[in-house]
This record gives sequence, C-alpha cells and structure tokens, in this order.
Amino acid sequence: MIKKILATVLAAVIAFGAYGQDLLKCNYKKNNYVFTGAERVSVAASTPLQFKLVRVAFPDGVSLYDLRIDFESDAAWKIPKNASITFELAGGNSITSKNHSDSPNLVAPSGFEKADGKKVWYNCGEYYLEQADLEKLLKGVKSLDAVRRWSSNGHIVVKFKNNEFSLALAKAYDAIKSAPEVKNELGAHLTGLDDNSGNRIATTEVLPVDERTGLSLTYLYSGESNQETYDLEFHINGVTVPGGSQVALTTPAGTIVRLRQEKDLEEGEVVCYPSIEQIKLLYSAGVTGISLETANGNLDIPVNAKAFAQTLSVLYNSVQTVAVL
Repeated sequence: MIKKILATVLAAVIAFGAYGQDLLKCNYKKNNYVFTGAERVSVAASTPLQFKLVRVAFPDGVSLYDLRIDFESDAAWKIPKNASITFELAGGNSITSKNHSDSPNLVAPSGFEKADGKKVWYNCGEYYLEQADLEKLLKGVKSLDAVRRWSSNGHIVVKFKNNEFSLALAKAYDAIKSAPEVKNELGAHLTGLDDNSGNRIATTEVLPVDERTGLSLTYLYSGESNQETYDLEFHINGVTVPGGSQVALTTPAGTIVRLRQEKDLEEGEVVCYPSIEQIKLLYSAGVTGISLETANGNLDIPVNAKAFAQTLSVLYNSVQTVAVL
C-alpha cells in the first residue's frame, strides 16, 4: 500500500513538474493555417526584454515565424509600422526585418509596477522571420538595433554579452518543434470579448464532453498585474455543488488535480480557478473521473479522457486566438 501511495505521489510530481516547464502556449489550425506559439520568454540584457515566438505553417508546408519583442522602458512609446530591426550575428553578419504591426499595445498599457516598485512599460514590435533567418539567430546574436521612432536618435540598442537572446530563443523554438500535429480546424467557439481599462475578458460557448457533462472557459488578462488567469466551468446535469466544496479531477496516470467550487451557483454549474500548469495537464492528459462534494454527499462521475482532453484543448486554444500575452 505504501509503495502504491508513493508511486501515485511520484507520478503527480513528475506530471506537474513536466507541465510546469512546458513553454507551449498555443497550437491550432485556423483557415487551414497552423499557429503554434511558445510562452513569453524574458531576456536579461542591457535593456531587459521579453519575446514571444509563433510559427505560422502555411497550407503548402512553408513556415513563417512571428517574433514579437517587448522592450522594457520607463515610458510608453510606439514602434512605427515598417520600422526596421537589425540583429548582429555572432559570426559578423546581420539580419534585418521590419515591424509589421500597427495595433495598440494591450500588454499593461497603463504601465506595470514591478516588485521593486519601479513602473515600466512593455513597448513592442512584431517581426516576421523565415526559417533560414530563424536558424541563423539560433546560432548566436551579439546585439540588436531596433528603430522606435523616425529620427536620427530613435534607436534602441540591446547587447547580449553571453548569448542570452539565442539561448532563450532556442527554448521557445524547442517548445514549438515538439508540439503535436494539428489536423482539425478550430472553429468559432468564442461568445464574448471585452476590453476595459487595460483588462481583457474572453468567454467561450459550452462544449459537451458527454451526455451529462460540458465545459466552458473564461480567459482574463489583468493589465495591472500583467497576468493571465482562467475560469474553468463545468456544466453537469443534476448536481448542486456548494461554494468551497472540493472538485477532484483524476488523469489516466492517476494524478489528481484538486480544485474547488469557487462560487455558490445554481444546480449543474461549477466554476474553478486552475493554474495554467493545471490547465495544460488537463487538456494534454485528459480526465477519467470527476469527484464532487455535492449538497447530497460525494459523487464520482466517470469521464472519457480523450473526449475531455479534446474538448478542453479546443476551448483553451480558442481563447489563445485573442490572448494578450
């Protein structure tokens, strides 16, 4: 019995450890194009920055990469469309691209207060790269020079002493390369999108897992905290789960994800606040059973793991099409 318990605990630790390191952000097909993106990666340099890498696979198999770079600054400014960025490579050559975005920056548009009390803005440019150019960047980048306004001194130069940029880029690229193949079109599953005072909320429709159970997802971005959170909503016929009650989800490997009913809701409605690591585990592994503390006692509901994983993956990737980070 002790060995069995230890094995279960170890499986849980391994599972959450693996997904806690998972940099894959999105992976979906839309209009026959496949979008696969990594989580934002921070780079410590002369000017701190963050970047997000997304691969766009065309129907003919050719891939283009969208590299969004957010430069940390003590003031807000906007990179003009078509402004260039030049990467100085380790071998002495260089690569140039142009900012293709002219959209307002949604990332902490009113500024973000860091832990040390310093207020910063993340000013962005988005640059397309072909596969050959991306591979050159992976071999080493000494510095970058980005135009941020149309003037003789309107440049931001960032130097990388220890190849920090390329090492971070390799992590994002590895996450994209390891993503599973996507075959099905994502479809239209969003029911709402609201922006208010630097915050964004996206909601999905309810999708069925089986005849009794359905799921929906709410995405929330806070400009003040510069963080994303998720509300996972269960729609289960014939049950009432009081606020504060436990909701336990069991994966095929035996890992138990423990959540709770966060509100007092009407019959059939349950809302939980999983972490992003838990969301990734649930849509990757699936769930074989849902255990609920209902008003009438404990209830165990069997679930088809593949159906649960597919449903949650569709909902998760639907909100990624409008995610801020």
